[in-house]
Amino acid sequence: MPEINVDPDLCTACGACVALCLSAGVFAKVGDHVQAVAPEGCWLCGHCVAVCPTDAIAHSDFNLADCPVLDEAALPSLEMLVAVLRERRSARVFRDKPVPRPVVRELVDLSCWAPTASNRQPVDWLAFDDPQRIAALSAATVSTLVGPDPTRADPDYQRLARHQAAGRDPVFLGAPVLLLAHVPEDTTFGRDAGAYAAYNLMLGAERMGLGTCLIGYFVGPLSRSAGLRSLLAEFGLPAGRRVEIALVLGYPRYRFRRLIPRRRRQLLWNGAELV
Repeated sequence: MPEINVDPDLCTACGACVALCLSAGVFAKVGDHVQAVAPEGCWLCGHCVAVCPTDAIAHSDFNLADCPVLDEAALPSLEMLVAVLRERRSARVFRDKPVPRPVVRELVDLSCWAPTASNRQPVDWLAFDDPQRIAALSAATVSTLVGPDPTRADPDYQRLARHQAAGRDPVFLGAPVLLLAHVPEDTTFGRDAGAYAAYNLMLGAERMGLGTCLIGYFVGPLSRSAGLRSLLAEFGLPAGRRVEIALVLGYPRYRFRRLIPRRRRQLLWNGAELV
């Protein structure tokens, strides 16, 4: 349980911490000031420390030295944010150049700023830069997709098998790094948490001159193949964890120079089409 104290000399009783902690109920107005009445309910989200206008809240898990004041001037404009979002494209052809492990570490650290249900922060990562292990996982994935009778397999999966037979990696695209986002097996919203974390990482990778691609071919077979799960456990997936997202990372061989439009999404208001 964290230690949470409110300095009555600094507290203005604005009530922001009470309102933002409504679900957990850690704070309450007592007379003309606020007190931490139920610290055992804290989710460690940090909302209280982040919102307090006078730094009246002392929280054992959030040293103010590690919580800098938000610099509005450092934030991108909406136009800049849109440019970043439009810049990202899936990379499927990579240069024969390794990605330094400190760079991967930095990107994984970026992923932690994604939202998670009840601030559970369940996502951790398993990284591979060993070509032999990546190739073994790719081969096992294709084998699972094709099944015992390749002639009866989905044509798309038959195509993967042909590419593999020709010496190419049809699953992980020859990328130098494979990243797997995994969560505890009993996590309710693990897929959501993994997807949000992965997208943070993918946007950061783009700004560092790297390319990424989500690999659905791997996650689907993994859920129904005991052999593939056993191989992944042998390769280091911790016990009791479930892979939610797979993505590859590397230096793209080609750079895109134009921003391509996307379909404008339908928007319904109260069940009626917006005119």
